[in-house]
Amino acid sequence: MLRRLLTPGALLACLLLCGCAAETLAPLTITPAPADSVPLPPPERTRMPAETPAPEPSPSPTPSPAPQTATIGFLGDILIMQTQVQNAKQADGTYDFSGSFAPMEALFAETGAVCVNFEGAMAGAEAGYSEPRPTAPPPTEADPTPKQPYQTFNAPDALAQALAAAGVDLVSTANNHCLDRGYDGLLRTAETLRAAGLLQSGVYRSEEDRFTPRILAVNGIRIGVVSATESVNRNDALIPSESRGFAVSRLSGEEQLAREIASCREAGAEFIIAFVHWGVEFEAEANSRQKKTARRLVSAGADAVVGSHPHVVQPVEWIEAERGGELMRAPVLYSLGNFVSNMSKPDTEYGMFARLRLLRGADGAVSCTAVEYLPVLCLRQKLADGRTLHQAVPCYADASLSKAAVPLDADARERIEACYAHVADAVGTDAANLMEWSEADAQ
Repeated sequence: MLRRLLTPGALLACLLLCGCAAETLAPLTITPAPADSVPLPPPERTRMPAETPAPEPSPSPTPSPAPQTATIGFLGDILIMQTQVQNAKQADGTYDFSGSFAPMEALFAETGAVCVNFEGAMAGAEAGYSEPRPTAPPPTEADPTPKQPYQTFNAPDALAQALAAAGVDLVSTANNHCLDRGYDGLLRTAETLRAAGLLQSGVYRSEEDRFTPRILAVNGIRIGVVSATESVNRNDALIPSESRGFAVSRLSGEEQLAREIASCREAGAEFIIAFVHWGVEFEAEANSRQKKTARRLVSAGADAVVGSHPHVVQPVEWIEAERGGELMRAPVLYSLGNFVSNMSKPDTEYGMFARLRLLRGADGAVSCTAVEYLPVLCLRQKLADGRTLHQAVPCYADASLSKAAVPLDADARERIEACYAHVADAVGTDAANLMEWSEADAQ
């Protein structure tokens, strides 16, 4: 995980956000927020390589430098539903989501940078936290087949601090739930994440903000991340007309996406990842639109594509696309499934933690040498105080190696084994490698 450095403005905002009650947070009247109201954390997040002692003088030829490598990890959808909000509430009225991510911390610590997708808003308590799924209105003569209203999500600000403390570095908010509490909620979500010291992408407060590159520097390799979504749940009209050109990065905006990618490259990014929200919910296979969009993104300059939204795991494959007259090869992870949620549909409790392994070659160019992944189960466990904890638990071939907040019983072990088998089958073995348990996971 990267070392987090807060600018003075971000530090002040963080202190304000960490106050006693959610009602004391910034109000929802920030339309539009000034571009410098809550600055981004430093646009380049750096992890310094370990120092090596200077070699002693030797008459022998100087050996070639060790290959320069980096890893960057991705997880799928975080949906904080009503029951999760209720169970995260503490006796003193505050909220604590740290337990949801605790089993992943060892994996995050051994990964150069970690990125996640957050679906919903952090719009403050006054906007109303996540609600149950609404029922469809009764048919009428004018509307004999009314549409099912969308469920909406709004999480306490404590979620941002929990993500930062767990070792997450970047949060994408470009998804179909980004306007669940309107435009003010969209802006406040971005500011809350930034104030917690996280890079945030996909939702922007200004044209300048949108084209400010999000770059993660890992062991001297600079990685750009560009986020975009296919849908905003028909909520486009909630964005003021003067902000529609920049507020949410959309996959349909080909020219603007190409400009975002180019901005990363011009800022020194050596490898660029498109972190996108696309596809059809609960579908186990990528559709033709996803495949076409992936090739378009690679042609526009993305070196890898990582997807979310279906809430189930989809396959990984390597594709070829033409870029500037040259054939480029890139990995595409069509859907990472869920990270943490309370969804109950089949297979929605399964997700994966995926890592891209990057290498700087002898010619100085950076490429992805491998995709590796680990199945992750969203496990619900009863705690001693009666609350239910929703937590992301890494799943290994040997289920006894998995750890959770409460000792795992036989049923939990069976669910871990089922998760491992399902995700391994969904991803396939040709394009990605399963991670193995390491000593770090025992900590």
